[in-house]
Formats: sequence, C-alpha cells, structure tokens
Amino acid sequence: MTDAEGSRERPSSEALSVTADLDVEIDGVFSHLAGDGRRLVLHSEHPQSTWSALTQASLPDSIGDVRGPRAIGRVARAMADAGVHLDVEGPRGVVVSLGDGERSVIGRVVTGSTAVRPRSARSLLPFVGVAARRIARRRK
Repeated sequence: MTDAEGSRERPSSEALSVTADLDVEIDGVFSHLAGDGRRLVLHSEHPQSTWSALTQASLPDSIGDVRGPRAIGRVARAMADAGVHLDVEGPRGVVVSLGDGERSVIGRVVTGSTAVRPRSARSLLPFVGVAARRIARRRK
C-alpha cells in the first residue's frame, strides 16, 4: 500500500530495530541520542541549536544533492519507511518528531514530507531562515 508520497508500508516483522546510546556534538552543541527498538530520542539542553544545525545539513552524495529542509524531509521519509521514529527534545519537551507515525501538513509544506512534525513554532524558525535566504538570492 502507498500513501500520497509514494512510500510503501512495511510489515512490522521487517521494521528496522535500532539500539543507540551515543553522545553527539553538532556545531559545538552536545546532544545524546538514545533508543532501543524503533523509537529514538535526541536530547539536548539546547534543542533549537541542535535542530537548526540539522536543518542545514546535506545528505551524502550517494543519496542525492539535497540539503536543508528537503534533506530533513527525505531522512524522515526513509525513517518512516523503515518503521523508525525520532523525537528531538530538550528541557521543555519535544521540539520536532520525525519518521514513523507522523503525519503533518506543515511538515509536508516546509520539508516535502508529512513524516516531519514540528511540535513548536520555534522549530519552524530554521526553515524560515532558509526560505528568506532563498528569496534574497532570487532577487539578486
């Protein structure tokens, strides 16, 4: 079965299982990735900084020449297809959720994938910055 984005639902017996306990540094901000099974949590004392850095990342060339919000959308879609879910969280709770179980119209608009669900208005700020830079380049 496929949805509007063309993803195939995977039987639960084929879902990817991940075990993670990893400290990560992204642009000088430390985070901790943990999970067991199909649910992962990326926890940071500064989740907005972590999320902003992630939204500026590029995918490896082997996947495609995509960066920024569209790269996040592709990663989220791949996670959903594999049955994996990620919450990016901080001291005040979840900032954004990606992957399996997420369906967001806002995520579709800003990343091209419904598998990205912003959980706060602040989580949209990195996308606004990307859009503003894109508009400024077009006007030059």
